[in-house]
Amino acid sequence: MNQQLSAVLIRRRNLFAAAIILSLGVVGLRFFQLQIFHHDQYVTYAENNSIRDVRLPAPRGMMFDRNGNFLVTNRPQYSLSVIPAEVRRSLTELGELDRYLEITQEDIHQIIEEADGLYERFQPVSLYENVSFTQRSYLEEHRLEFPGIFFVDRAIRHYPSRARATHLIGYLRNVSTDNYEQYRSQGYHPGDVVGSAGLERQYERFLRGEDGYRYHLVDNLLRDLGEVADKPAVRPIPGQDLHLALDIDLQALGELIMEGKRGAFIAMEPQTGEILAYVSVPDYVLAPFTGPIPVPLWEQWRDHPDKILLDRVINGLYPPGSIFKLVAVAAALSGGQIDPEATVECNGVYRFGNRLFHCNIWPGHGHVNMEDAVRLSCNIYFYKLIQWIGFDAWAEMAREFGFGSPTGIELPQESVGLVPTPKYMDRKYIDEGWTAGHLLNLVLGQGDLLVTPLQIARMTAAIANGGRLVTPKLVVSPRLKAVRERVVDMPAWAWGDMQKAMYQVVNGEHGTGFRARVEGGTIYGKTGTAQNPHGEGHSWFSGFIKVGSEHELVVTILVEQGGLGSRTAAPLAAEVFRFFIERYGDAGKELAQIH
Repeated sequence: MNQQLSAVLIRRRNLFAAAIILSLGVVGLRFFQLQIFHHDQYVTYAENNSIRDVRLPAPRGMMFDRNGNFLVTNRPQYSLSVIPAEVRRSLTELGELDRYLEITQEDIHQIIEEADGLYERFQPVSLYENVSFTQRSYLEEHRLEFPGIFFVDRAIRHYPSRARATHLIGYLRNVSTDNYEQYRSQGYHPGDVVGSAGLERQYERFLRGEDGYRYHLVDNLLRDLGEVADKPAVRPIPGQDLHLALDIDLQALGELIMEGKRGAFIAMEPQTGEILAYVSVPDYVLAPFTGPIPVPLWEQWRDHPDKILLDRVINGLYPPGSIFKLVAVAAALSGGQIDPEATVECNGVYRFGNRLFHCNIWPGHGHVNMEDAVRLSCNIYFYKLIQWIGFDAWAEMAREFGFGSPTGIELPQESVGLVPTPKYMDRKYIDEGWTAGHLLNLVLGQGDLLVTPLQIARMTAAIANGGRLVTPKLVVSPRLKAVRERVVDMPAWAWGDMQKAMYQVVNGEHGTGFRARVEGGTIYGKTGTAQNPHGEGHSWFSGFIKVGSEHELVVTILVEQGGLGSRTAAPLAAEVFRFFIERYGDAGKELAQIH
């Protein structure tokens, strides 16, 4: 029995061993077949089995003015790229690129070495932007000499308009190793461009678009063998275009009249809040740059003594000077504390405590009512008015006009300015204290009060349209958010009184804004000269024009250290009003009919 069992076990063992030997034999034969008979075929397969995703950057959306004129467009550019992980062993060969491109071996090594992250080393990085057609043709012919290189077609920025609109448009920056983590979660890659200022930044998610891809075979020597036949490319989706409210002709005029100055100019439709011109000077020129601003140049702009990166329209903070007397007028009319026809005697000087406060002329204006005081910009009248209406009522009316708050314009990092209140003054002057004498400065638009030029334009629009505080609008479509609008809390009849006073400033006898007067339209305005501890006073004019029954325009001009508003800012406003009349007045209509 034991012998039989032993024989069975031996037979099973032999069968199992034979099965193993047979299986190994089959596998060995297959290995032999693959390694010997089909060696060349499978070597080719192995060499060709790497597929590279070549990203096709989406063109950014373009920008047009209100009449469909190009403000920002795109043009094609060739970019020479590599994948760092694939070329680290080929740096010597890549260094020879300096014979054909304006790039040094050190530059190439630095770009490759900087992409040392686990993710970044496998992502394409740009070695050289703006490769010419001739350069690309030569490198394509000698591709085997430079393993790992490939070309990416990009659409780069082009600025064809004669209007710069620099601060409005903004500029682009590269996504770099320094800021990559900030953008990685949003789908950006090193070397991508991203809006860094102005509309380019604010509308980045609209302008950006969606990248496409094409798929290339790459052998083990990193030679590009062309697109994969059975894997079609995914075309990029361009970003959305921006259609602005801007008028290129009016913008160009604004840039011309402000040339050589420091300051701001805004032209706005008072009924809609649409911005037709937006000028901050001095500015910088975008036209020479086809893409991101080089970091060394940006640092020069940042450190420029004239602060050319400062957008003075929304970030410049200034005392508004006598333009702010309109706020006191509104507070007085709203509260009903005074009769607009009641007069105050101005003899050129006002004693308050042991101090003397002076008017803008000597020996004064004589007896003036509210309208006269606005027309002549009489300080004495307003010294008394602020004491009648009180600090709180004045500050509340300033807030009603939107001062101390953002206007809501579609630009990043808007400044809000400062409207002092009794509590603010208590905090600031906690040691020495403050007195009612501070109010005499505030009512003239001086002291601790700070505003932006755009806030002044918005207040002027509210006076022009009868009390609606519109939100300034740069982009007609697409819209980032719903436009906010509210009504200034003031009796309806009071707006007519304010408009009448502003009309007299430009058109009345001895009105301070007479230099803004132009035949052909009805012009309203207010001048201002804001004291400046660093030199000459800042020159202000803000007003509006009506041409016929359909066309209106608010114009606000600030010239830093420009002196009297009546002498500097008002004549500049006249140039804008003249342009507006020529376009929309009777002469303009006749010209349009001829054409």
